[in-house]
Amino acid sequence: MRVLVVGAGPGGAAAAIELARAGVETLVVERSRWPRAKTCGDGISPPGVVEARELGLDLSDKRPLPLGEISTPRGYRFSSGWRPETPWGAIVERIEFDARLMALAVGAGARFEDATTVREIATGGDGPRARLARGTATAMERFDAIVLAEGATGGLGAKLGFGRHATRLVALRGYTEALRPLDPAFGLYFDRDVSPGYGWVFPLDERRANVGVLVDERAVHRRGGDLRGILEAWRTASPAATAALGGAPDLGRVSGGVIPTGRRRRIRGSVFAVGDAAGVADPFSAEGIFQAMGSGRAAAAALAAYGPGRRAERAYRGALRPFDRNAREARRLRLGFHFVIDAMVARAVTRPALAHHLSASGFFMKDSLPAFLWGIARNW
Repeated sequence: MRVLVVGAGPGGAAAAIELARAGVETLVVERSRWPRAKTCGDGISPPGVVEARELGLDLSDKRPLPLGEISTPRGYRFSSGWRPETPWGAIVERIEFDARLMALAVGAGARFEDATTVREIATGGDGPRARLARGTATAMERFDAIVLAEGATGGLGAKLGFGRHATRLVALRGYTEALRPLDPAFGLYFDRDVSPGYGWVFPLDERRANVGVLVDERAVHRRGGDLRGILEAWRTASPAATAALGGAPDLGRVSGGVIPTGRRRRIRGSVFAVGDAAGVADPFSAEGIFQAMGSGRAAAAALAAYGPGRRAERAYRGALRPFDRNAREARRLRLGFHFVIDAMVARAVTRPALAHHLSASGFFMKDSLPAFLWGIARNW
């Protein structure tokens, strides 16, 4: 079996690692020169750390982040540590994280080509074919299956009839030098200025941090399309963010990205979409690295077990059901965004048992964050 993986991000790399380890002839192509930077919050949640570890990527060399802090639209603030058995999170710049994953794929036997663009995918006949452009030369090549990990901005999925994504979140971030030593904590600030969304402060070390905002695309349009203005207003006015950074240090150059969620179809003609191409990111938190690796591994496992065909497709659809269930919960949760976040933190501040529950559960970095928050709102 010969499989093409389109894209070298976490979803594509995870698929390539598992395919190559299963003895599948695997070619990974990436349109950018390698290594390449990627606009991202750089946060690897505890479930993401576990997923990376299972792929063979040990992140224990990164600064441990054993704490989480959130603030709410009403101004409640809560900080909690995780129990020792709960994996800590990590902040890893994507240029490093993606390169380390791809090195594992190559080490497992996958072939990797950067600066190679897939111009077209055709399905049917004896398997999918892809038109690969290497410099000025193009060639149509046949594969037994294709793993489509083209990310949020690729257009191949749309051409294959995978449909539009259900929602789109937009993010803008930059790097800054804090004016005080940074606490080893994920900082997610659900302040009113960015609702329904959040701002973040993710420390790479004791001084340098990734700082940004995540907002629903429709909310940005309602505010005149000025995402940079939203970021500036939030980072200079947020009590929680300025406390974490010791003020409002300049971000310098910022960059943005889109996080698509939900997609009507993910498979056609032995082409399996994974990661952002499949829209598996959490619509509430926009966490997507854990989901990308998980969906990439699931596609690889289905192909390795069954080969291309209906059995592999059924297995992959089944593996994606938890992501889709989480997405449905998340969209419902966003309708009561203020109330759920405020209720969770306000109760945790006054109820030690709930604070312990949050800590025991890994704060709020869950496989299903919406289900977790709904449970708190209902039961506490």
